[in-house]
Amino acid sequence: MDYNTQSLGEILRSQSMNNMLKAGLLSVGTVFFWGLLNVGLRFLVVEYGCHPLALACSNALFCALALIAIGDPKVKILPILRNWNTWFFGLTQILKNICLIYAFVYISSTQTNLLTNIEIVFSLLLTWIFLHRRPNRIDLLAICFILIGCLVIVAGLPQKIMIAATLWVFGGSLLTALRSIFAEVHPGNKKDLTTRERCSVTGWILLASGGAFVLFFVLLSFAAALLPPEIVSETVILKRLPAPAEFVSLPNLVGGLVTGVAFYAISMYFYFYAICLSNNEYFMMFRSLQAVFTYIVEVTVAAFTVLPAVHLNPAAWFAAVTIILSSFSMILMRSRRGRDLLQTLNKR
Repeated sequence: MDYNTQSLGEILRSQSMNNMLKAGLLSVGTVFFWGLLNVGLRFLVVEYGCHPLALACSNALFCALALIAIGDPKVKILPILRNWNTWFFGLTQILKNICLIYAFVYISSTQTNLLTNIEIVFSLLLTWIFLHRRPNRIDLLAICFILIGCLVIVAGLPQKIMIAATLWVFGGSLLTALRSIFAEVHPGNKKDLTTRERCSVTGWILLASGGAFVLFFVLLSFAAALLPPEIVSETVILKRLPAPAEFVSLPNLVGGLVTGVAFYAISMYFYFYAICLSNNEYFMMFRSLQAVFTYIVEVTVAAFTVLPAVHLNPAAWFAAVTIILSSFSMILMRSRRGRDLLQTLNKR
């Protein structure tokens, strides 16, 4: 009797499992690993004193190398490096990572994830301004609830960290929204690519931009060392620069290696695979639940390490549920069934 044995990879690639189910599992894996990444980065900053800027660069570089390794070697490198689109995406991605890692200095990964839902509001406003795509009534209602939820969380922060944490999170969210709008209007980003091709392209973008960032900041740090201390202390950018040695410090390199390869690169591979099987709107429904996965990871890690525990008061829990449900409903209304329901409501 013949038995047709299949490896796990062959089963996943076969048509016996529904693509949407596979995409759903991969989407859950993606947001789970993003939760691990956020908690891991906060742990490195809070407990090991890694400099956020240096850690963001090493994390991006190690992730880039891992993506290139698992990507398609046939992808042409020179067209990627010559395209200004590459540098824009790399710049916004690493700047966003820097902003969020700085936010981890002040607030928990869960609070950061909840507040980053403001990027949905930024995206809708930017598409309204630049693409003349007006939000519908449900969008406007959900925006109000998201804003209320974010205000409740911000109001619950200690006054001495409230402004700094909010600016870092909202800055990173705005960069994400800008990148999303650019991706939508730029024709080069609409090409159909395989999962491995996407890994290669993203890897080379991160490697080029991350390497440029490291070179720029190292040279700037050396230049700052030649300036009088009083000038450095009075300049916001210069006094936040890491020393050149911090880029190659052991905690920064090991932390960047672990988070970049084990969490960041794997999550990106899952993400690319998921959107190849379904679409970005389907994935974003799971993305709206990322704060839930991050909370589970953060509570678990805090129970076994010296990472500060997450404490949410009743008002913060109410805000969290409001933000998550509002974000989920907005994304759900962009699905096929959601659009059909919206058309039915508009006819009444």
